[in-house]
Amino acid sequence: MNQTTTFDALEAARSIAPELERNAAHGEEHGQLAPASLQALAESGMLSLWRPKSLGGHECDPVAYVLAAEEVARADTAAAWVMHGVSACWFDFRMAHPEFVEEVLATRSVPVLGETFNRPMTAVAKDGGLEVEGATPFASGCKVADWIGCTTIAGERFLLVYFPTAELEIEDDWDSLGLRGSASNTIVAKNVFVPNHRVIDPMAPVERAPEFAGALYRIPESLIPIAVAATSLGALRCALDATSEVAERKTPFASKSSLKNRPLAQLLFGRALAKYRAARAYLHTTVEHAFDQSSRGESFDLQAKADLILACAHTQQECADAVRFLAKAVGTSSIYKGNPIERAWRDVEVISHHAFGAEGRFASVAQAYWGVDVDFPLLAMD
Repeated sequence: MNQTTTFDALEAARSIAPELERNAAHGEEHGQLAPASLQALAESGMLSLWRPKSLGGHECDPVAYVLAAEEVARADTAAAWVMHGVSACWFDFRMAHPEFVEEVLATRSVPVLGETFNRPMTAVAKDGGLEVEGATPFASGCKVADWIGCTTIAGERFLLVYFPTAELEIEDDWDSLGLRGSASNTIVAKNVFVPNHRVIDPMAPVERAPEFAGALYRIPESLIPIAVAATSLGALRCALDATSEVAERKTPFASKSSLKNRPLAQLLFGRALAKYRAARAYLHTTVEHAFDQSSRGESFDLQAKADLILACAHTQQECADAVRFLAKAVGTSSIYKGNPIERAWRDVEVISHHAFGAEGRFASVAQAYWGVDVDFPLLAMD
């Protein structure tokens, strides 16, 4: 497989895992990452994985990204989620005006970025840009981000626009089942002017700046969901580790033997482990194939884009099922707040509903293969 960087993303992720794990409870309580976790992500390179090398980033190949993201999520799922938002923005900046990229880089040495593809705001053309109004949920990382992007409708055009976070209002509505530290609040724009250089047309053919000429940025937009899938894998890995620990020390009620000697617990753990390994291998193989295809300069047809979405949806759903097995295996040990299995259970449940890999995406893939109208806009994007 072609490599685009000598930076060891996995080792960098491992180096900050203890810090992220120590601070995870802060995110659960306050609804946003602890400052120390954000600093660790920035200093380790986790917020620059998909930033071009020529712009001071690491331009990691997608498999290296998946490995690092899983390791971060194993320590703190919310940290991996914020990392995903930053990476998605850098990937989308391949379509951005160079003036905007320069503006972002001037913010600070490692800018914190986020975007949401949820309910579009509305926009009206003004001299030199758009006036944007509306509210949209799930703006992950918004409480710690310097810049936030969201979708908007201007006339009949579907666009992606970016704001300095200070120009937006943030509703205090992120009180969720899982991913509590991700700050996925609703953002509100009240007639905010967005100059043209901060507007991206994601439906137009991609015209990349020289800094974004590498193979990574020639993969279509359907690559972005791999970061979501990798977060699921990390949460499941955490739950697997925690289940083994519980099995070693727990003697269930009305039993004379430890949990690890009970056939039902063994069966459920084995099934969960198989789901983890199969989903992980499938995701890695699919992503590696896409990167190799891009490295050879080959284009991606609709089915090739759908293959990325299929691997992500499969991973998200299999991870959610696997953690449910583990919760059954340990019984009441999974129900207490703060237990790693309980948290992983909540997190993968939330991730399983994310539009990038929700169950409906299996239908979207079938649509791409059967040549009928596709209901998922991401599949139409290059």
